Amino acid sequence: MTAKMSAWIMRKPFRFLCAFLAVLFAVGTPAFAVFEIVTGVTEAAATTAAQTETTTESTTKAATTQASTTQSLDALQNQYDKIEDQLKENEEKLSEVNSEKKEQKQVVKSIYSKIDDTQNQINLLSSRVGLLNTDIANTNSQINIITGQIDSLNGQITAAQTAITEKQANLEEAYTLLKARIRAMYMAGNGSTLEFLLTSQDFSTLLTRSELLMRVAEHDNDLMATIESDIGELETLKTTLSSSVEQSQSKKTELDGKKTALSHTKEDVESSNKLLTQKQNEIKAQYQQAKQELNSLDKESAEYVEMIRQQEDQLEEVNRQMEEYIKQNGSKTTDAKKTEEPKTDENGDEVEDDTSATPTGSTKMIFPLKVSGVYISSPYGYRTHPTTGQYKLHTGTDFAASGINQKPIYVVRDGTVIYAQFQKAYGNFIRVDHGNGVVTCYAHCDSISVAKGDKVVQGQVIGRVGSTGNSTGPHLHFEVRIDGSTVNPMNGYLTLPK
Repeated sequence: MTAKMSAWIMRKPFRFLCAFLAVLFAVGTPAFAVFEIVTGVTEAAATTAAQTETTTESTTKAATTQASTTQSLDALQNQYDKIEDQLKENEEKLSEVNSEKKEQKQVVKSIYSKIDDTQNQINLLSSRVGLLNTDIANTNSQINIITGQIDSLNGQITAAQTAITEKQANLEEAYTLLKARIRAMYMAGNGSTLEFLLTSQDFSTLLTRSELLMRVAEHDNDLMATIESDIGELETLKTTLSSSVEQSQSKKTELDGKKTALSHTKEDVESSNKLLTQKQNEIKAQYQQAKQELNSLDKESAEYVEMIRQQEDQLEEVNRQMEEYIKQNGSKTTDAKKTEEPKTDENGDEVEDDTSATPTGSTKMIFPLKVSGVYISSPYGYRTHPTTGQYKLHTGTDFAASGINQKPIYVVRDGTVIYAQFQKAYGNFIRVDHGNGVVTCYAHCDSISVAKGDKVVQGQVIGRVGSTGNSTGPHLHFEVRIDGSTVNPMNGYLTLPK
């Protein structure tokens, strides 16, 4: 007796018994035989029911174990999601802090530029003060020179005036003597002069006396002319000196005005310089405050970077635990078998499901790139890592080609995106779960076009080739994981395009 028949008998025992007795009596079976047959069938049904119950209990236990496995895996997934949410939150905060840092750097740069501008103005004003001091010193020197010239000219004028006074006195004296002589001669009359000549004892004496009288007259005339000439020259000199004094005095007055103007300008420049120095001190205080704020943002940014690093490490650790769990307990996408009520037709009879239909979705992997000249730059297997120098298993296959950078990456089969973000080693990293323990990975992407939880179909673009993370150049690192363990993608999963 099959389990399905036993289950049907257990659900509808009265209907079964009536139908069975009708058949027995219809074929003429004796009553005692009918009783034995019914008893045997009942015992067999009970035995089958007990076996069915045992099977059901085993199935329930298996389902419970699978549920426990799923629950443990769900706990890891929840932990992963929680860390991932915290990581995203910290990355957003880091982005905000970095944005504030960028703005604050501009503020610091602007303030520092103001300090430079102010210092340049102060330097210019200080230089101008120096030039003004030089001009004032030169002007003072010129004033001193002109003052000396004026003093010298005044001395010369005084000397000329003294000489003129003396000449005038000499002229007056000579003129007085001349007048006295003329008066004496007049008083004596012409006879005295004639008598002076005629009383000469001889001709020689006469000539001598005549020449003497002529020389006295000439001397008087020359003396008067010389004195008058000297007085004229001295008057001219005095006039010239007076004119020079006036010019020098005018120049001195001009220089005094220039000196006063320079002094006022110097005072204005020094006042402006003082104000600029005060302004510069205020700007320097603003600069120090802005610098402190920038340092605070740097510190905050470093803290977020450290938290993100720790959370990335935590994600890698939880991811490792999940992969190890899947490796030991099977794919996390394998659902526990569910016990369902048998399906029945409209008469209440049980019918079986049609299992001949082809599973939906593509099961064959396509090549993830459509680039001519693609080649394997590093195969699956043990190697010396090109960036870390460690000899370890290369868990995937690297594909490269000329001009491969930023070329589209196509998902190899239908599936669900279970990871799509940056990792320290893998860079921009995508993992797609295809069910039945099959997961494919795409690393070092330049950009990611999908998000966690997205359903993707074979041939859909999920990202672009790049060189992020621990990478030496643009390429696609492709992995195939079966129940958490990596396998060689070129062993029956992918075929390199020709």
